[in-house]
Amino acid sequence: MTSMRDGQFKLNEFILIDATAKTIDCGKVEDLTPLCVQANIYESILEPCVRAQFEFYDAKGLFGKIKLDQKKIIIDFTTNEDNPKSSIRYEFYILGTPVEINSPDDKASVFKVECVTYEALANPNIQNAPLSLKNKEAENVVKAQLQLITTETTITGTKPFFAEKTRGLHAFNFTVSTPFNCIDQIRLDYAMSREFNGHAFFFFENKYGFVFKSMEMLIREGIKNIGDKCFTQSTLTNLNVTGAKWRNILTTKLILNGNEGIARQIGAGAGFVREFNTVTGKTEDFEVDSTKLEFETLNKGSASSTLKAQNEKAKDGKKGKITPIIFDPKMGNARRAEKFNHMPYYIAHFLTVVIQITIYGDSTITIGDVINCTFPEASGLTKGEKKPVNEDSAMTTGNYMVTKCRHMLTFNEKAEYAQSLELVKDGIGGTPQPDAN
Repeated sequence: MTSMRDGQFKLNEFILIDATAKTIDCGKVEDLTPLCVQANIYESILEPCVRAQFEFYDAKGLFGKIKLDQKKIIIDFTTNEDNPKSSIRYEFYILGTPVEINSPDDKASVFKVECVTYEALANPNIQNAPLSLKNKEAENVVKAQLQLITTETTITGTKPFFAEKTRGLHAFNFTVSTPFNCIDQIRLDYAMSREFNGHAFFFFENKYGFVFKSMEMLIREGIKNIGDKCFTQSTLTNLNVTGAKWRNILTTKLILNGNEGIARQIGAGAGFVREFNTVTGKTEDFEVDSTKLEFETLNKGSASSTLKAQNEKAKDGKKGKITPIIFDPKMGNARRAEKFNHMPYYIAHFLTVVIQITIYGDSTITIGDVINCTFPEASGLTKGEKKPVNEDSAMTTGNYMVTKCRHMLTFNEKAEYAQSLELVKDGIGGTPQPDAN
């Protein structure tokens, strides 16, 4: 097995090529490896596309000779040569004019280049989506919107689309808008999971393609595929000197710890749902028994402090905000009131711990994955002289969802690769769910 350790990586391809090229034989190809100082690739489950930033040390005057708006950058790298699926490969299109920044010497110019994947570049120019559709599944409408901007000009062909089967048929009403705006409206207002209660859907791009799935489905699949994605923040008292360094957590920053206020800002809180039937003219109030709601969880038996607070607010729900939902049985059969009824509970349930970590780069990890992290208690107290190690933190140790990933690569004599991850955990304590296999 040929694998990389301690932040090393293999660069399979790093070139500048014509934007319309379908193969690397189309047009002139420029190797960017000797020119690039560093690369940052940003993935997020809150953004539809991947973006990147490159810094180039240009001693040849390359950026003054070519039209970069007609070029694209292809980068392909891995931390495990024996596993083809571990590679990360993106084709990026350059936004605007490269920005010249201060150079450490006068022998060359240093340029910062901002890039996005093709769909993000093309999306703003497409506003001819159908205004209204009826009796359609949410995932099929998302696929149709995505097909408006997909392209065959990429060297690897059209990107794969991974979608969860949704519940019910809907009536979609769009104003003249871009495909990504339509998809965002679908995931927020229409998409309902067939299997789960949370109904919190996300649309994003990662190393595999485009994903349209509920958070609960991402959790189930992520746990099933967790494998050896287990990381530890070691202390001097319990450092395993024989362990692989690449599984060490290098830095940690706790962002959110059961913050009820944040949960309320994005949808949790008091309120109830009222559905209006356009055929009968009747209204129906939807209420939920929060004690009977069961969500897919990262850590079995964990307790969510924000969900507990949400349950308390539910007792006074009708004193809070009323969410009106229109239901037209002629246009679809999906009762969206349930989605809006359950969503505040799921949001409160999921946002219990948010943490940022830095690790040695691992090209098998991308957004939407589940990883396991072990952290020591912040107090630094040990179990005593007979067992001088720190207790694991019940607050922060457990399974996490990767919601943001920044791939940080340098291309100097000692090329290095690190990842900065933003992780979310849905409770305190409990037992991490094992791999279903």
